[in-house]
Amino acid sequence: MSGVLFDTNALLFMVSRSERVASKVGDLAQRARWVSKVCAIEIAIKFGLGKLTLPPPFHTSFGRAFNQAVDSLGAEVLPIDMAHIEMLSHLPPHHRDPFDRLIIAQALAENLTVVTRDSAFALYPGLDVYEI
Repeated sequence: MSGVLFDTNALLFMVSRSERVASKVGDLAQRARWVSKVCAIEIAIKFGLGKLTLPPPFHTSFGRAFNQAVDSLGAEVLPIDMAHIEMLSHLPPHHRDPFDRLIIAQALAENLTVVTRDSAFALYPGLDVYEI
């Protein structure tokens, strides 16, 4: 597999700032785009705990709103599989956020470039990072 994998903060940034999306996504136009199911889990947990404000579509149908966000980036949802979990078990502890660690593991296992706004991703050797 090749292409780019949006982390949660990049996904939320890109879909909340539609006027900037075209220029940022344009840089990635020829690459396959993925959004991990990890992002859906992280967003749902933070939303449920009141730590994240989301637009109304998420209040009525979380799944539909998440899929529309993914579609707006021309991306597909990347499931979590055992190869990702295996990679996760070997990651050095540079990043403490478990959601980001799983996204990093997925990117390494699938040879994907991570699209992120988090500079800590660059601490992982072998991980290709596209910062926005």
